[in-house]
Amino acid sequence: MEAMIEEVIKDINMSLPERKLKQLIERTNLSADVKAIMSDIVHVTVKVGGKVLAIGRKILTFVLDLVKTFPAIAMGTIAALVITAVVGAVPLIGAPLAAFLGPILLAIGVTAGALKDFTHDKLQDRITALVESFKVLVGV
Repeated sequence: MEAMIEEVIKDINMSLPERKLKQLIERTNLSADVKAIMSDIVHVTVKVGGKVLAIGRKILTFVLDLVKTFPAIAMGTIAALVITAVVGAVPLIGAPLAAFLGPILLAIGVTAGALKDFTHDKLQDRITALVESFKVLVGV
């Protein structure tokens, strides 16, 4: 058990370095506020068994890797959010219509992207592996 915990700790701390993550964040077309939040997440750490773990770096590395590996899901989600924002901008009926259509469009966008990306079956395996690696730390 001790060896497994050490392996998980090593894996978490071997995430992309802070400098590389900040470069990747800066190269995105996200708003300055979102970039600032993502940069703050990079600095999130937890103390487990007397060791400091860079959990924020691990999570951001995982998210950026998923977007790179499964671009159709990311694109479907973005398209749904943009369409919802445009519908919401319509005077008088936009806001109620966006509140109704937003979740439906998001579900359709994620589903359409997932259908395209899930031909690889990698997503569930990767999410399960990440969750399992964190479960080891619960008892420490």
